[in-house]
Amino acid sequence: MRSISPIIIADQAKKMWFKIKVLDNYNDIFKVYFWDRTSCLFKNIDCGLNLWIWARFAIEKKLTYIMLGLKKIRVPKSVVLEINDEDNINLDWYDINYPVVVKPNGWEHGDGVSVNLKNKAEVIVWIKNALKYDKEVIIQEFFKWEDFRIIVVNHKFVAAMKRVPAHVIADGIHTIKDLINIENNNPDRAEWHLQALSKILVDNDSIDYIKQQWYDLQDIPEKWKIVYIRKNANLSTGWISVDVTDLIHPEIIKMCEKASKAINLKVCWIDYISEDITKPLKEQKWWIIEINSIPGLRWHHFPAVWKPRNVAKKILELAYKTYHW
Repeated sequence: MRSISPIIIADQAKKMWFKIKVLDNYNDIFKVYFWDRTSCLFKNIDCGLNLWIWARFAIEKKLTYIMLGLKKIRVPKSVVLEINDEDNINLDWYDINYPVVVKPNGWEHGDGVSVNLKNKAEVIVWIKNALKYDKEVIIQEFFKWEDFRIIVVNHKFVAAMKRVPAHVIADGIHTIKDLINIENNNPDRAEWHLQALSKILVDNDSIDYIKQQWYDLQDIPEKWKIVYIRKNANLSTGWISVDVTDLIHPEIIKMCEKASKAINLKVCWIDYISEDITKPLKEQKWWIIEINSIPGLRWHHFPAVWKPRNVAKKILELAYKTYHW
C-alpha cells in the first residue's frame, strides 16, 4: 500500500491476530478478516463506520458549521461566497473584519487555504486561488491561537496533538535553503503521506512568508533562530505534531465528543483552535474550524514530541464490534 495510515491499520490488525488481504496496493484497498471469519473492507482507513451523508457534511464546511451551530458549539464567523466570475468579485456587500482566512468550501488537505489576510486586495487574490478547488469560497475570521487536532472514535476522545507549521532551526552556518534540504533528507520525511513526516514544501507561498520574516532562502539566520516556512500547519507541507493527549482539559474533551455526535461521525478528526488546551472553555477563546471524516494516523502514532497513541487499535476495535455480527 502507498499511504502510511492504511499501513498502520494493517500492521495493528496483524498484532490483533486479524488477517489482511490487500486487494489494490495503489488505491490502499484491503480487507481485514476477524477471528470469527467475518470481515470489513478498508479504503485507506475508511471502513464504512461513517455514513456517506455525514461524511459529506464534514467535507462541506458550511454544512459542518450549521450542524455544530445547532448544538451551540462555537465556530468562526464566516461568509460563504458562490463565485461564477472571478474577474468580478465584489466584497463591499459583506461585513468582513480583518484579518481573515480564505478557504474552498468543499475541499480537504489544506489546498487553497490562505490565512492572516489583512485587507480586501489580499482576500481577492487568494479567493482566486481557492476557486481552483471549489466555486464556493469561505471567508472567516482569523486569530493566531494554538492549533490542535483531536481524534474521536465512537464518540469517545482518543488523542490530541498540536500542529506546528513547517520550520527550521538555524545553526548559524547553513542558509535557510540548506536547512530545508537537510531536514528533507531526514529518513522520516517522504513525499505525500508515505512516512511519519512529509517533506517541507517550498513554493511561492513559502518564499513570500519567509520574506515576511525579513529573510530569503540564501540568508544564514542567527543560531537557534526558528524560521517558519509556512503560515499554516498542513500535513502535506511538512508540519510536525506534538502529542498533548495528557494535557487536554476535560471540558474540551466533552465538547469534542458532543461535536462528533452533532455531525454523527463515528471516526473523526476535529480541527480545534484555542488559547490554551489545558484551560476550561469558559476561560478562553476557542472554536472548531473543521471536522474530517478520514483522519490521518501517523501524527498520533509517530508524534515528533511526546507519546505515540494507538488510534488504529481503537478503530479496529470499533470495526470488529460493528461488523463481526
